[in-house]
Amino acid sequence: MKEYITIKVKLVGVLRSYVDSDVIVFKLNKDAKLMDLINEIKLKNPNLYSRIMRENGELYPDIYIAINDIDIRLLDHLNTKLNDEDTVLILAYIHGG
Repeated sequence: MKEYITIKVKLVGVLRSYVDSDVIVFKLNKDAKLMDLINEIKLKNPNLYSRIMRENGELYPDIYIAINDIDIRLLDHLNTKLNDEDTVLILAYIHGG
């Protein structure tokens, strides 16, 4: 049995400027949760992490995350367990005035 899972992360809109590719692939522990993925982002791309997460460990209010097209607010938020081959979409809302 695999000891790790493979997760694809898609960044959309303004977040796309933080990376060189449309999709980033992460290998995580088989018991990983969404917060573990975000911590990996922090290690590999601190600038992207600081655009997604506040210093208090909460997502910025304009950040939307979905796992396999399901809003994490309908799941277990940052504690949602990830599964092999999941696709995580992260985007920043654009607000009008």
